[in-house]
Amino acid sequence: MKLQTVVGWAVAGTAATAATMAPNADVYLPPKVTVVGQREQQLLCDHPIYCNGPLLNKIMLSGVFDKDKSFVDMPTRKPLKDVLAAFSSLPSNATKSQVASFVDENFYPAGYDVVEAELDDWTETPPFLNGVTDPVLRGYGMSVHNQWKKLARKHDPSRLCDGCVSSLLATNHTFIASGGAKSREFTYWDTYYINLGLLQSGLYKTARGVLGNLLGTIKLYGFVPTGGRVYFTDRSGLPLLALMIKDYYEATLDLSLVKEALPLLVKEHEFWDTYRSVNITYTPNSSLLNNRKRQNGPAVVTSKITTPGPDLFLTAGSTDAAVARPEQYLADTATSKIEPAAPDLFDTALKPGDFYAVTEAGTMPSVQYANSTTAEVGPSLFTTALRRRSLDIPTTNPFSSFTRAQLLVLGSVGVNDTIAVNINSILYQSEIAIAGFYELLHNNTHTKESLYFRDRARNRQKVMVDLTYNPQTGLFADYHIHSGRQSNVWTINSHWSYWAFSDQLAPESAQQGLDSLRQLHAKFPGGLPNTYYNTSLLWDWPNVQTPMQHMAIRSASSIERLPQYRKRNGNGSVSASIAQSTLGSAFCNWYTTGGSISDVLNPYDNAPSNSSGVSFGSYAIGADGNIDTTTDASDPGNYAWTNGVVLWIFEQYKTQIQIPKCPNIKLNIVHHPTPTPSPTQPPPTSLPPTPTKCTPKYKCKHCKCRLRRRRPLKRSNSAY
Repeated sequence: MKLQTVVGWAVAGTAATAATMAPNADVYLPPKVTVVGQREQQLLCDHPIYCNGPLLNKIMLSGVFDKDKSFVDMPTRKPLKDVLAAFSSLPSNATKSQVASFVDENFYPAGYDVVEAELDDWTETPPFLNGVTDPVLRGYGMSVHNQWKKLARKHDPSRLCDGCVSSLLATNHTFIASGGAKSREFTYWDTYYINLGLLQSGLYKTARGVLGNLLGTIKLYGFVPTGGRVYFTDRSGLPLLALMIKDYYEATLDLSLVKEALPLLVKEHEFWDTYRSVNITYTPNSSLLNNRKRQNGPAVVTSKITTPGPDLFLTAGSTDAAVARPEQYLADTATSKIEPAAPDLFDTALKPGDFYAVTEAGTMPSVQYANSTTAEVGPSLFTTALRRRSLDIPTTNPFSSFTRAQLLVLGSVGVNDTIAVNINSILYQSEIAIAGFYELLHNNTHTKESLYFRDRARNRQKVMVDLTYNPQTGLFADYHIHSGRQSNVWTINSHWSYWAFSDQLAPESAQQGLDSLRQLHAKFPGGLPNTYYNTSLLWDWPNVQTPMQHMAIRSASSIERLPQYRKRNGNGSVSASIAQSTLGSAFCNWYTTGGSISDVLNPYDNAPSNSSGVSFGSYAIGADGNIDTTTDASDPGNYAWTNGVVLWIFEQYKTQIQIPKCPNIKLNIVHHPTPTPSPTQPPPTSLPPTPTKCTPKYKCKHCKCRLRRRRPLKRSNSAY
């Protein structure tokens, strides 16, 4: 095993402390890979208004709009050909006022063709509340459930003229908006958690329609775009659709959707194979997998593995402005012109497509920002042993000398060079799910297709263990192809692999993953941050995102279900603890922003009067690791995914969750006096009298006699 003297991980398993992460610590070096050939380039969206071209460039650089996304969400008032003709009449030196007049005459307001929708399957008795007895928890859960009605939207093309165009992708069913101020369409990544919540709410018809919208985009484009706009059709998000279909089937046993979805899931998988994957070869090191040690030797592994971000090529009508994303046009244009602050700041110049790649990496925050192979930002970056709880960011932050704009450039290079742990873990899960669907449709028997996808999953897992797994720490890290090294900027995303295949790891490796999650939760009880660095960007400390908490819960739960873990005593459930804190953080923000429950929980004393409470999509934690609550509900972010995760926690942990305790916040719980029993009536008892023999009238838990145990169902050999 080769070792090199560089800095260690910020989190290095159970024994990791600041002392063990000294600058001279030995760090494991994975095999060096060789890329064979090149992956295919993807065509850049070339819509003449919403994607690229002189009209978009003129309007976006005119200064008419404060927010970039406003214009590209505006449908036209006139047919496309008439709008283009009117634009050609604008003088080349048109003033801001002239451009504004052109926009007013030719475009409707942003989101004009999106209207609120009714939920046909609405229920006032959501199933996730069954068994939840505490009135505060029931009231909060019902408040979250009710928010689906506020977020339901549908496409209404009847509001537009014949020949008018919109950037909105046509959808046949109701969709759930993400909840942010600029959310006027579905978003792929958010929809995974939305679907999860809809199923807990019992809104199965709505959930089927939401999934149908995503399947429809695969029919048109061969994949699911990042969001439901035409300018997203050259990018995708995390490929979670197969897991959504699996969740839906397990909740409804609706086999018809599985039949409809399966060929489209295969088509999406082919897209990721063609446009997001590379062929690599390498000679493995010794590593552990399933308690078997793979020996050093001449054997060469040849496999296909996925890296995020598209390699885009431009059409003949495209311009250099294609470097900028339409929905972030001004910001990208300004960032692309930034000069490096020093020769050693950047090792790669920005090129067309980099920002598009970063959009995909935005759903893979482990690869979004700086690491040792994309930039040299000074020796302090990788030689600083971070102090966990104190987190003295102002003095230990290696990014503090760089501006926000420079950090955006820093995060825009090298994306396509990264083998990301989370995306390959998700593709492993998708391949297992697709194989399970084939077997489900063939009486739980293996088919040629199911064996193919199981083989792909097995090969992907092998490559991940060889390249992204560190046998010294028992943890995973993104792998950078160019340098042949694992990232030494820690991220919570590296734990996704334990959710995907903890049962395939050696017991001690799975245990190290669980112990690291336990340590993180102890240090950050308000929520696990994505990184330890305060770069002022969304994905870094002190910001916490609910999807990452869900992933941590699932990863911990997967390990806790292993036979070797079930034999261990003590320490408590890590997954349940993180679930409680995730629920608590959402609840506390909901309460401080105006949430209340009639006759149960009065509003917070300092809550705003114009808000009924919202659980934020992203929130901040303080230096002590606890949530920093806020009373400002003006921009809650994409809170729909938080709603979905909260309802999932209600269903999965309903016997374990408790009323949250909000740091430095008093809950104004209404305490009703206990009624005095009438002297003529005996006081009520909590349980009926214990019968002397079992009768159908009483539940089994009140019977003293032994009941015959129900014979367990015969298990299928299918891994689905």
